[in-house]
Amino acid sequence: IYTDPRTPVQVEAGIREIGEPDENSPVFVTTNFALTYYTVESDISSNGIDCYLAVVNTDGIGVEAAVAGGQLTAQKIKEILDEFDFSKLSHRTVVIPGLAARLQGELEDLTGLKVFVGPLDSGRIPGWMEKNWPPEK
Repeated sequence: IYTDPRTPVQVEAGIREIGEPDENSPVFVTTNFALTYYTVESDISSNGIDCYLAVVNTDGIGVEAAVAGGQLTAQKIKEILDEFDFSKLSHRTVVIPGLAARLQGELEDLTGLKVFVGPLDSGRIPGWMEKNWPPEK
């Protein structure tokens, strides 16, 4: 299979269920760069974390470069989160990647949600969950 090396490999944007999420499950945000998405999804699912994963269309660019280049913005995250029914959760909280920390305040202002900044590396999500989840109501 040939892929054009000038075009980043990407997955479809949208909201995914990982495992069997319930009303207490977190909502994580990531980009649609295939390597980032599959790494995050694998780190979450292999650790048995039931959650929702909001995949933002960044034209297939990873988190750090997408924040720097303007492909990952608070507005774009809001647009994906608008597709999600928060009424099925017992909280109004979303977790953004650590590399997107600078979007926290603007995203809270745009959405009215509580925005947590997750770890810089998705491999650290299990430890982050132990310290930060569930959110205080």
